[in-house]
Amino acid sequence: MDVAEHFPSRVRNSFGGPAEIAFISVGILAVAAFLEPLGAPAPQLLLGLLAGAAIALRGRQRRRISKTVDRSVQALIGVMIGACLQVSVLRDAAGAMLPLVMVTLVTTVLSVGIALLVARTGRMDRLTATLGMIAGGSAAVTSCAKDMGADSRVVAFMQYLRVAMISAAAPVVALLLAEPAAGGAGADGGASAAGWSWALVPRGDQLAGISITLVLAAAGTRLARRVGLPSAVLLGPMLLSALVTALGLTHGYSPTGLFKQALLVLVGLEVGLRFDRETVRALKRMIPLVLGAIVLLTGVIGGIAVGLAPLLGVSRVDAYLATTPGGINAVLASASTGDAHLGLISSVQTLRLFLMVLLLPLLQGWLSRSPAQQAKAKAKSKADAEPEPAALN
Repeated sequence: MDVAEHFPSRVRNSFGGPAEIAFISVGILAVAAFLEPLGAPAPQLLLGLLAGAAIALRGRQRRRISKTVDRSVQALIGVMIGACLQVSVLRDAAGAMLPLVMVTLVTTVLSVGIALLVARTGRMDRLTATLGMIAGGSAAVTSCAKDMGADSRVVAFMQYLRVAMISAAAPVVALLLAEPAAGGAGADGGASAAGWSWALVPRGDQLAGISITLVLAAAGTRLARRVGLPSAVLLGPMLLSALVTALGLTHGYSPTGLFKQALLVLVGLEVGLRFDRETVRALKRMIPLVLGAIVLLTGVIGGIAVGLAPLLGVSRVDAYLATTPGGINAVLASASTGDAHLGLISSVQTLRLFLMVLLLPLLQGWLSRSPAQQAKAKAKSKADAEPEPAALN
């Protein structure tokens, strides 16, 4: 469930047509080809996000990447990341993983604390503010917000605004935090040359490699859904690919070159298209407050992670990307474009996602404990079931 499902619109139009996606993607890739040699951080992702936001804010019709394309991209991103989860990599990162996972618990406490401060402004109730600020599992949080009695429109807007901000900031902050050796011309030049190779997978037999990629994406998604894994489309292919790689069953199937660049473009487009004029207009009074809360949360967590980096023996970029409060797709995509420790980052981010989803029922019980809160939740649920007031149209 996303923002579009909570705001009425006269026309809803899928942005998933192959010709339309291909046309915009080719344009973005062409511009990125000029920016990447200049050292621009993850230009495909950022240009996709900007293009999506421009399309959403300019048009009168609500636009969305089709579900089929969106899920396919998530599954392929999962395969790409899973190929990096090698046993040797995890063994080397084991010492840093536990402290960074503990930062996730700090993130949860800070999310709730900042949400309570936001609720004190009187613009939203405590339950809505907390669900909107909770860092992780945005789709799961948004989908259950209405049933929990929160204002599902506000929750969705806060969740996806946070995802968009982290998606846009991650590659830029990673570039600023990078060690001099990692950001040198040689590293950039190598990444650029590899990124624009005509090979779609890193093996000689391209057809076999692409076939393995598609099989892992489809099989991983199906298995994850069968066992009830959260974010099954992303985590299923990622875990299955990690298992295949760890066992040494096959190799050379991870998307690379133009294949990977196209995936980064589509990740950016999917996030950017969520911010249409109707949604922004309806919640514009809340934007300064929500932006401030998100910046505060992200800044504090980023500061803690960067401060811990020297003690854990990891780079500041790895520590930051591993602990960002959300935006797992874009963060992992950004990490894949540089010299980041993908095994560490993807492991910590995946554990954070699981933990947040598991903590959601506990938070629901705590927030609904008082009779006053229960009465407010019932009233809010009833209001959500009625037609939206004119002020939010």
